[in-house]
Amino acid sequence: MQQKKISLWQISLLSTGGMIGSGWLFSPFFGYQTAGIGVILSWIIAAFITFIIGLTFAEVSSILPIVGGISRFIGVTHSSSTAFLFLIIGWLSYVVYLPLEAQSVIQYLGYWFPILVVKSNDQFQLSRLGVSCAVIIIFSITWFNTLIITKVTKANAIISFWKIGIPLVIALVVIIGFGNWHTLVNPHNFSKVSGENIFLAITESGLVFAFSGFQNGLILANNVDNPKKALPYSLFSPIIIGLILYILLSLCFLTTLNTEQKQLINMVAPLLGLISLLGLNILFTILFMDAIIAPLGTTNVYVAVTSRILLGLGKDFLPNSWITKLNKNQSPEHCLWVNAFIAIIFLFPVPTWKELVSFLSSIAVFAYLAGPVSLLVLRSKKLNIPRKFSIKGYKFFGYFSYICGGLLMYWSGLKNLIYLNVTLTIILIIYIILNKSSIFRVFINNSYLLCYIIGLTVISYCHKKNIIGFPLDNYLVIIIGFVGCYLFVKSSLATKEIKLNLEKIHLELESDIKANKG
Repeated sequence: MQQKKISLWQISLLSTGGMIGSGWLFSPFFGYQTAGIGVILSWIIAAFITFIIGLTFAEVSSILPIVGGISRFIGVTHSSSTAFLFLIIGWLSYVVYLPLEAQSVIQYLGYWFPILVVKSNDQFQLSRLGVSCAVIIIFSITWFNTLIITKVTKANAIISFWKIGIPLVIALVVIIGFGNWHTLVNPHNFSKVSGENIFLAITESGLVFAFSGFQNGLILANNVDNPKKALPYSLFSPIIIGLILYILLSLCFLTTLNTEQKQLINMVAPLLGLISLLGLNILFTILFMDAIIAPLGTTNVYVAVTSRILLGLGKDFLPNSWITKLNKNQSPEHCLWVNAFIAIIFLFPVPTWKELVSFLSSIAVFAYLAGPVSLLVLRSKKLNIPRKFSIKGYKFFGYFSYICGGLLMYWSGLKNLIYLNVTLTIILIIYIILNKSSIFRVFINNSYLLCYIIGLTVISYCHKKNIIGFPLDNYLVIIIGFVGCYLFVKSSLATKEIKLNLEKIHLELESDIKANKG
């Protein structure tokens, strides 16, 4: 029996639903804390950068609609070690979403059930009982995703309508009913406005994380009906809807709080604290319900997508192994359960939402580099490949999106850049051990990439020590980003090897089609 394809409206809701998870519950307030009224500009910059990067992925996804596509693009154009590096990073960045959303649900429940959270160093984290509840959530949603993918997307479509509508209604009620223009322009809202804080809020407060749902439709590209229309819709619609919603939620805080009231907001659940402070008892219950439903719906999306990323990794490096086996519903069941157990591990060392988002930003943005580089290589080689979606001015968008990715990594801060350097090194060492490869060759093949990340780290360190000021540090990041992108593209495989890799992809697609018909 042939498996049904995901429709246009389902894939659009899949991306939008993946975007509106725990981000809308926390990022508007944390961004407001970091940048004041400047958070509005932070949201616009985050949306713009996401759109630019997403354009490159949209074209390459239409060329290579493979399982776990985004992280696998580099495997077509570059060496095996580089492909392994991006696949592991892409996989890890998505695995972290699972505990992040589960943690968000439990933290908001902690507003009514304090036993689920504990306070440490002015931050709230999950208690032992809270972690146990998060584990149950991860296991339950993992089991649900062992069913047919169309059942998963239909369930997500229903939840997505709720997830979009409720925050929008709450934001409008608060702004129209309690918002005050004089409060918006009070000095306390401008006290933290600066270029540095505006950029810092984009990553540190989870703004870029809130837009990351744009990838979900692209990763499931092989399940899409009519990709020529579906791919751009799955990219544009969540970014536009998300930008409007996030700005409105930020305005809730900006138009209602003065300096004294700001200190009264409960950090366990910022929006619930605001609703309680305003005495909106009816909205309080609705928001409480949505604070549970929205992250759970998003977790459902990311569990589905993450399993396909691990499946793609298995197809590239462990073909015909147990990790690539599908169940009777054509679902990668083994991948689902591996991801579930890995996700649980992240609940213990970093049990707070903000810490998880900070860690996530540094590795997720690195995976974004795959899109622009793959686009530039596939276009520059002048391969005769049919494109269901293409962008004009590919060189500009390719280099510009790569530079934007570098800026996002830089804005994530020195600590996260150090973590990223360590993570990349460990992954390459694992590759060397598994493949018994030459240490020298592997590190030389990836030297341009490692030097680029080290360069960002050095600039961040110099800025922290006041050796390099703002905005000179950002100008330097832009310059090394251009050079880094150029070297990355030049280090691609020869045209003959890329053609062979494309032929393998086509054989894989044909095999998947036959499997779905079986």
